[in-house]
Amino acid sequence: MKQAVGTGAALAEVLRAAAPVWVRVCRGHALDRELQQQALRLGGATQVASAVRDVCHGAFRHRALIEAVLQRLVVRAATPQVGGLLAVALSQLLDGTYRDHVLVDQAVAAARADARSENAAGFVNAVLRSFLRRRAVLVPQLLRDDATRLNVPPWWLQRVRRDHPDRWENALACAARAPALVLRVNRRRCSVDQYLARLQAEAIAASLVGAAAVRLERPRPVERIPGFLEGLVSVQDAGAQLAATWLQADDGMRVLDACAAPGGKTGHLAELSDALIDAVELDPGRTRLIADNLQRLGLMTSRLRVLTADARHATGFWDGQPYQRILLDAPCTGSGIVRRHPDIPWLRREADVAQLATIQAGLLDALWPLLAPAGRLLYVVCSVFDEEAEQQADSFLGRHPDARLTPLPGTDLGSLQLLPTGADRVEPGPIVGLPTEHDGFFFALFEKV
Repeated sequence: MKQAVGTGAALAEVLRAAAPVWVRVCRGHALDRELQQQALRLGGATQVASAVRDVCHGAFRHRALIEAVLQRLVVRAATPQVGGLLAVALSQLLDGTYRDHVLVDQAVAAARADARSENAAGFVNAVLRSFLRRRAVLVPQLLRDDATRLNVPPWWLQRVRRDHPDRWENALACAARAPALVLRVNRRRCSVDQYLARLQAEAIAASLVGAAAVRLERPRPVERIPGFLEGLVSVQDAGAQLAATWLQADDGMRVLDACAAPGGKTGHLAELSDALIDAVELDPGRTRLIADNLQRLGLMTSRLRVLTADARHATGFWDGQPYQRILLDAPCTGSGIVRRHPDIPWLRREADVAQLATIQAGLLDALWPLLAPAGRLLYVVCSVFDEEAEQQADSFLGRHPDARLTPLPGTDLGSLQLLPTGADRVEPGPIVGLPTEHDGFFFALFEKV
């Protein structure tokens, strides 16, 4: 049995386990959730689960092309398991990780090993071999379509193109690629230079892409990241690290971190100052993630409160004392973090944008009265859609005459849209000193006058 590259897992077994994940996500379920469930079903087969994760993430980075290929090659409807198996096998052929004949043989073996697909083994073989014969002509032909090439639904492409007419292609191309692993150094426990020296001593290639953001050249599981379990570092995109820095919470200030799970920004706030922080999250399970994150960082002290409550209803968490700083990392489409979650464009519908914008506006309106005079609220979304970004900020200012935009620290801009960029696609930005590699985010800093 052939082994999946770098895992020791049997390739046929991996393809067989990845197929139902593809099916479930295509039916509207979140990829990460389905991978977690499949890992539980696989029990102690951690190498298989890891390989399934890699295969599925790769497959959804090719979803538009895979579906276009299958429309050309499959003339009769396949069962879900067979369709899923073809999809994940095609993704591996597109990636070129294995020799073509090895991948086809292993896909056929995977079909034969499953009662749901054993009678279709010949069909799987025929479809994949047909693809190999036609690949040189078929793939370039299909990639002439921008939505297929950039792996997004047509409505998504149209919206990004409209919102960013000069930068849409670079942003979507970056989002279609796998991201780097970026860490945030906990400077209460370790300096950036000390951490880089430790990585060098352990022969781990890394580079600095932000003030405390370290990019590992090769991703690795968190348990194998030096210092992670000791709380020296956290996994956090360099763009996301701007939020706590730009909020500028000083020692002793009362700070609200609304919609705080999983706690990355909460931890960063606690690393930067001795502010009094209330971290509020609606979901009890995700609230536990915040507490776990703070415990790992050694920051779970009496100056931090982790609260399960709806940030739209202050009576559930507020003691009546105003906050000097509020961080609202609002629920959004996630259109700026597609490279980390390649299922997002396919799970969203265009109507979701307006629905989420309504939720964001409700949160802003609910939290604004909790802010002290001269206090600051930083609105953040990991989105590249203008309706959740500049339009949302403008609408908020129109509703609240006591609010004004104040410059983001180190800039002369009250708001800023970052589009995804990678090490190979760095764009000149409006601000010197921004991270050189980051996801897509929008920031707006409001001050109460």
